[in-house]
Amino acid sequence: MLRFLCLSLLIALAGPGHGQQTAPSPRQQVQAAETVWEVMQLDLLAPILRDEAVAEGAEMAATMFPRGGTGLWLSKVAALHHPARIKALFLGGLAQAVPGADPRKVQAGLDFYRTAFGRRLLALEASARVAMLDEDVDAAARDAFVQAVRQKSPRAAQIARLIEVADLVEPNVEGGLNAAIAFSTGFQEGGGFPMPLSEQQIIEDAWSQEPQMRADAEDWIGAYLFLAYSSLTDAELDAYIVFAGSDEGRALSRLMFAGFDAVLGRTSRDMGLAAATELRGRQL
Repeated sequence: MLRFLCLSLLIALAGPGHGQQTAPSPRQQVQAAETVWEVMQLDLLAPILRDEAVAEGAEMAATMFPRGGTGLWLSKVAALHHPARIKALFLGGLAQAVPGADPRKVQAGLDFYRTAFGRRLLALEASARVAMLDEDVDAAARDAFVQAVRQKSPRAAQIARLIEVADLVEPNVEGGLNAAIAFSTGFQEGGGFPMPLSEQQIIEDAWSQEPQMRADAEDWIGAYLFLAYSSLTDAELDAYIVFAGSDEGRALSRLMFAGFDAVLGRTSRDMGLAAATELRGRQL
């Protein structure tokens, strides 16, 4: 099946002969997106993303709904981030990005994750995200990375290099800004603001949060990767850094971000609408 899907990806993205490309059909775009979903084992990640959203929703509730709301908030958050919904949104966003991708580079990126080493990396990443749902583990991971940076440890330097060559911070900050705008837009649609805001005001408010978003992204990404790859040897991590900074690694990463941006944009807007509804004490 993987061999067939691998071939489908090339057919979906690559045109015939001499490097020329033709636009893939909508069906081929979806097939390519499904291949990425399968190879990257995102069925394992989707439930983790739901759990992360519920944890964040619980933190939001403490400040947004001091009187308790309707009591349905966390159920709404879980429903908005149901794994099947995350998958549908991800596939839709990634499929739209397929025509702009280089098929051979994406193929090479996927081939890396089909190796035993690539699959091991995916497992380590998933395990670290699950572990960091625990506040104590999250705090310990952040502290460990901060200490490693202060001590100028070789492993901290490797993680910093990985973050740089893979260009992990900027897309996350951009995604955070888009999510903030989407949330406020949904919140406004639900009548959450005492006074309506203009689109420009919503954008300016999001950008006022950019420095904090950047600091949070840098802190979390560093701690997460430091924890996730702690069992790798220096040579193994160096090998991954080479891949992550390659054209193939970046091509696949861009597609992944396109998929997750679609998830984040839609769920953030829906979260804003649900929050406004909860704040007003009525059900959707």
